[in-house]
Amino acid sequence: MEWENGVMGSILVPDVITPEQFYDSRRDDSAIAPVKRLMMAVLEDALRCFQNNSNAKSGPRKRLFTEAEQWLCGETGDGPFSFDTVCETLGIEPAFLRGGLRQWRDQQLAGVSARRLARRSPVMRSGKISAISRRGSRQRISQAV
Repeated sequence: MEWENGVMGSILVPDVITPEQFYDSRRDDSAIAPVKRLMMAVLEDALRCFQNNSNAKSGPRKRLFTEAEQWLCGETGDGPFSFDTVCETLGIEPAFLRGGLRQWRDQQLAGVSARRLARRSPVMRSGKISAISRRGSRQRISQAV
């Protein structure tokens, strides 16, 4: 049809642009990189709490699981650190991740052992970790004065 190539065609046919094309020139992440790292840490922590405490029956581990489950699987939530916002900022499809978590949880309840989220970087400790006693340090400070 001739009208598609003419003036009327350019008015009536919408310009199609993908999100990648639209945001490509705006992709300077240097200003929001720290926020994205924080969002990734929040998401990783929630996933780890969900998986590591999934079979807790009571106590603080059960509370951690319940809070993580509510944040991860709850459909409501708004704000800069809601599950949907975090996923969309990081380029993750929230519905797909929720589906995977539900599938993993169903496998756990059925007794099928599935892989858990591993640590991104292992913490290496050399020797015993001990905290400095506050009481001793206060006494030393008061004696010095």
